[in-house]
Amino acid sequence: MMKERLKEISGDWLIEAKRARQRRREINAFRDPRRVAIANQYPLTQQQQEQIDELFRNNYGQTVDYVWHRNYAAHAGRFDCRFIPGILYIPEFEAFANQDKSYVTACNDKNFLGLIASAVGVTMPGTIVSCTNGILRDGENKLITPVAAESLVNRAKPCFFKPTTNSSSGKGCRIIREDDSVRFTRNALVLGGTGTTLGENDFSVQDLITCHESIQALYAGSVNTFRIISYLWKGGIEVMPAIIRIGRGGKYLDNAHQGGMFCAVHEDGSMGDWAVTEFNEQFKEHPDTHTVFASHHLEYVDRIIRAAKRMHAAIPQLGVVNWDFTLDEGGNPVLIEANCNNGSIWLPQMAHGVGVFGERTAEVLQWIRFMKKLRPHERPRFVGGYVE
Repeated sequence: MMKERLKEISGDWLIEAKRARQRRREINAFRDPRRVAIANQYPLTQQQQEQIDELFRNNYGQTVDYVWHRNYAAHAGRFDCRFIPGILYIPEFEAFANQDKSYVTACNDKNFLGLIASAVGVTMPGTIVSCTNGILRDGENKLITPVAAESLVNRAKPCFFKPTTNSSSGKGCRIIREDDSVRFTRNALVLGGTGTTLGENDFSVQDLITCHESIQALYAGSVNTFRIISYLWKGGIEVMPAIIRIGRGGKYLDNAHQGGMFCAVHEDGSMGDWAVTEFNEQFKEHPDTHTVFASHHLEYVDRIIRAAKRMHAAIPQLGVVNWDFTLDEGGNPVLIEANCNNGSIWLPQMAHGVGVFGERTAEVLQWIRFMKKLRPHERPRFVGGYVE
């Protein structure tokens, strides 16, 4: 009994120490002079400050710094007292929703995620070669030799390489072009000409995706992806406002951290008035294609939302998931990846100019307040918005 109690106390301490680090990281991010300058572009009125204070004091139990509200509003050009500050999201809402870190790790693995997607009928990009835990496999998950892997990739070029664990924001991803020489070792892919190791132990080489024409019209140089954030709430699966990330300037990655832009997308396929970047460059039309966002229509957004919900229903061990989808030429949703930690609610709030929980904001804040009062080992039974 004593050993179990000591283990419980130790586990609780580690969880709370991690949350403290996450809080410091969120605070430091918004001390970046670039973000401070953006926040200063949107001074709040006395009435707006009072609205924020009333909402958070009454439901969360304390007030919050205005810097997040000001930053989101400066990007969106509109204010909402229901904006959720980053300091309340990753260290609190996400931490309380995704408490079983074994599932977080598993579902962040892009090679493992495909097994879940296949089981529920959701398409992912075709796999040519994968490497998981240093084991090479073909597209049917049969073990293969380095020579066989090299042959498969050479026949499939051009194709796309991506790390499948410990990766975010497109880091390490690249197109393998027809003139690239590749070779495989037992557990790695190496560019033959330069000797550069692209990936070791955990990676995937996939077919290139040709997006639906309504997505290509925005910018055809990248696979532009929809970010759908779904969360469990009171026995159902809800989604936050959707956005689409769009590449530019000849780059084939659309990620915001890689210089891409993002724009609000409504369920009927209409888009916001302008796209923005992480540091608030604003575009009413795409700088390369000159497609005007406000007058452009994206097809089959409803299909993507249904696919995201279908995926989340398969892994209710996680309370919140950030899904990246695109549409293939036929308008079918294609799941690119799932992100189960360090979620980016700043994307929809900057793009839409509304709090991500909408009319549910007060009860979400009340739930966060309730969960904070519990010891970490007591929290799992209240995932999904439940309180005593």
